Amino acid sequence: MAGVSIAPRLLLVGAVLGWLGPAGAREAETDPRPLPIADQSPTAAVHGLPRATGYTVAAAGEWRAGLRLDYTSHYTEQSAPAETLLFDGETTRAVLVFRRGFEGRWQATIEIPFVDHSGGFADGFIDEFHDTFGFADGGRARAPRDRQRFRYARDGRLALDVDDSPSGVGDLRLGLKRRLAGVGDWGAAVAGELKLPTGDADRLTGSGGTDLAVWATIGNNQHGTSRWRLLAGAGGLHTGRGDVLDAQRVDNVAFGWASIGYALSPAWVARAQVNLHGALYEDTGLEALDGTAVQGALGLDWQVTAASRLTLGLVEDLNTGASPDVSLSLGLEHAF
Repeated sequence: MAGVSIAPRLLLVGAVLGWLGPAGAREAETDPRPLPIADQSPTAAVHGLPRATGYTVAAAGEWRAGLRLDYTSHYTEQSAPAETLLFDGETTRAVLVFRRGFEGRWQATIEIPFVDHSGGFADGFIDEFHDTFGFADGGRARAPRDRQRFRYARDGRLALDVDDSPSGVGDLRLGLKRRLAGVGDWGAAVAGELKLPTGDADRLTGSGGTDLAVWATIGNNQHGTSRWRLLAGAGGLHTGRGDVLDAQRVDNVAFGWASIGYALSPAWVARAQVNLHGALYEDTGLEALDGTAVQGALGLDWQVTAASRLTLGLVEDLNTGASPDVSLSLGLEHAF
């Protein structure tokens, strides 16, 4: 239950960031912004898959500080010849994010994560949610409730075994992005992110390796004249040698996202999004390791003040078994 105890304190910090007064006379931002989500599977989140991003950057000299909270419920039980896998538990991931804008339309980012794996508390609610909407539950309803166990056995040997509800600092991320000139109403950017092995692979708060991701994004409404927000991004991840199923790790993985939003008012934007990435592991017959993860998300953006934004998202797995059942995402950001 450690994830439950830290969440109120993190939400309080985020609320303070979100409700700080406006920093000068800034207009509401009208560029398309994706839901900042990524695959939170125990064996995927340890790698450097970036969250979906847009094409804008902080203004030169501007700082942006934020807090992202992801609550994820896991349940998948799979088997193949000589392999068995069980991911059962809940993960709370809290990330402090700091951005700084520079001349030439550059932006630097640092992300400091804290990861908590636990048995959690929400299995009953999620069972009812799946029943109500007719979503597949992958056998969740038959499993013991509120249990934490991440295990993968291969050829009679436990290659992964985490069941003590660990928590700790995750892998630090350093990012760099440059906004391009764009064409007409379409804006674009290129970005890169380096993930450093500051987490603990034995506790699944990190991979034990250094990863590098590069990607590009393109979206409409560069001039702020449309209520529609269209955005797409794609790139590649190079995973470095680490300590989580390293013998089966895939060196290079493609990823991407597509997002559509509609401005309900100047302060509120409704969004729908699809994220996907290729397999992070190979030489296995298990979808949770070698499947193409496809996630769908619905969410809302709220421009709380001229300088503060709040984002809410609900994420579901569209390729059942390749990514977690459900994730809830909360993001708060303040510019100053």
